[in-house]
Amino acid sequence: KVLHGSEVVLNLYSKLVLRLPGIFQFLSESSVETNLTSHIALTQDTPGDLKLVVKDCKNLLGGFSVNLRRG
Repeated sequence: KVLHGSEVVLNLYSKLVLRLPGIFQFLSESSVETNLTSHIALTQDTPGDLKLVVKDCKNLLGGFSVNLRRG
């Protein structure tokens, strides 16, 4: 059972920026952004047995950009 008032919404924002050497240098400074939302709850099956449960997890691609260097 889910304990009363124990649900938390976790929202993580991340951005990945590429910095590549050598032959892939033309893709350097390209980036990808994502938002990750998850509902987390504390449950108890038996007394003293607490568990942290991820109820659902949604990922939203915030955007991406590709910067091509000259040459």
